Amino acid sequence: MPRMPGTTTRMFAIVAAWILFTVAAPAASFVEDEPRPVLAASGGRHVFVSMDGGDVTAGFEIMHFDGESGPAAGRIVARVPRRPEAIAAFGDRCWVVLPPFDADNPQREVVSFKVERNPATNLWYASPVGRFEVLPVLPREPRLVGVAGDADGPVAVFLPSQRAARGIDRERDESPMPAEDAAVDDATEKVDDASSPADEEPEADLDGGATFLIGSTNRWKWSVESPPLEFLQVRDAVIGVGGTPEGVRPVMAWTDDRDGDAARLSTWEEGGWRSRSFMPAPATRPLAIVESEGGVLLASRTESGDVLLDYVRPGDGDDLSLLRLGSVAAGVAGPRATVVGVAMGPWIVDADEEGLRIAVVDPLGGSVGEVIRPIDETGEFSLIHFPLTGIAMISALMAALLLRPWIERAAPREPVPGLRPMPLARRIAALCIDMVPGAMVTIVAFDIDPAEFVESFRSGDPETAAPAVFAIVVTAVIAGIGEVFFDRSLGKAIVGGRVTSIDGTRGTAVQRGLRALLKMIVLLLPPLALLVVIDPLGRGMPELLSRTCVTTRERIDPSAAEADSGDQKAD
Repeated sequence: MPRMPGTTTRMFAIVAAWILFTVAAPAASFVEDEPRPVLAASGGRHVFVSMDGGDVTAGFEIMHFDGESGPAAGRIVARVPRRPEAIAAFGDRCWVVLPPFDADNPQREVVSFKVERNPATNLWYASPVGRFEVLPVLPREPRLVGVAGDADGPVAVFLPSQRAARGIDRERDESPMPAEDAAVDDATEKVDDASSPADEEPEADLDGGATFLIGSTNRWKWSVESPPLEFLQVRDAVIGVGGTPEGVRPVMAWTDDRDGDAARLSTWEEGGWRSRSFMPAPATRPLAIVESEGGVLLASRTESGDVLLDYVRPGDGDDLSLLRLGSVAAGVAGPRATVVGVAMGPWIVDADEEGLRIAVVDPLGGSVGEVIRPIDETGEFSLIHFPLTGIAMISALMAALLLRPWIERAAPREPVPGLRPMPLARRIAALCIDMVPGAMVTIVAFDIDPAEFVESFRSGDPETAAPAVFAIVVTAVIAGIGEVFFDRSLGKAIVGGRVTSIDGTRGTAVQRGLRALLKMIVLLLPPLALLVVIDPLGRGMPELLSRTCVTTRERIDPSAAEADSGDQKAD
């Protein structure tokens, strides 16, 4: 019987498919055939969630939650250029692993930041302001299980290669290298030697899987350690943190293909993994490992979509046992749900097309609270949120109202002819000089570097503007003292200016004091300074309300000024 056309092709396709299935079988659990879980991590009090689905051009956002305040509201504290591959936290610090950018940058980038509370606004913000701390890169291959936070730094675990899982030894090609290839290789080595530590990929044989960590003694290079024993046949694995006798440590739950239904819990202790066996619930796979009530809480996903929460307890001998805390229905824990450990109880963090969904689990009874859709408070800001700003504005306005009768009696309503204001450029120079003492005091008081101080003015973010507000208040106070007692601040004395009444005389201390208070409002609300450009005498709101002027002459004789004006009219 003649062979039908295409039979050979079909047979070849079947064989190729069988080979592909055989190769991929050891890592079948890691195939992306399900919705990607929400990336979230907790450092105890602080919860960090990677926000997917935003404006790609603006980057992907990291939202922060204060565990003591609950999941009702969060704030965007950082943005990264690519969707994170993994996220970890310890205390107030967060680490983010970014996937390779392209073929020219094949490594995984790792960045870090911590959160600090603004004492003026009581809001949390990322530090350092406007940038990240960059850690050394991680290799592109093999596949990353995840990253866990540790007191010394992050701990990353990589899966073994499929080649090693099947027991195939890779033989390196020892043949001579062509001359042109050798030249290229030499050039590459020179480039690598000149690169920064953060650009150097760790040298290690990763076929059998590996553990990468940064210790307290070396922050510029990853240390490569062995994975847990018998990790070659890993099927499912998750990494997180859990409570141990040594404190909160990285913990990994994983299963392999050799022990049937048994699973292992590996704890990172003293530079190595200590593994113990336990029997998980039937037909489940590990979802998350979190710290809860000083111990280890294992979250597992059932085939029906429910999430089981079990405390890991010591069992017989060296084995472990599971104590059921409760279960979360699939309707609450959707296909993208994950679990993070918070002091008030584990959080079920999920996301759908409408945004985040968070439910709190009672750490003792296992009951699941109401599903909450958190509010993004990032954009909610007003200057009145700053206590110093509010106090300054209210004080200045009240002073203007209370002192108005004395000002009306002491100063004329119209400026005298011939009054010469100080040029705008010199006034700006004087302000810059006056800002120097306030900047020095602020840098010391807030314990920040000059770059962070400048960023507090430039960024405009409420959570980072406290140093700028404090510096403005200090500057206004110091300059105001000089103007009240000496008619000039340090900056005005250097550039040759002084504060006078609009009749050219020195005026009263009340006028100069009111001007100093009103000047504080203008510095806090810069658009109000536009009046200086509009007024012919360069008077802004502080000068108009206090009936003063910033002049370049020490004293103006009103009679002489009127005479000069009369002569000009006669001419």
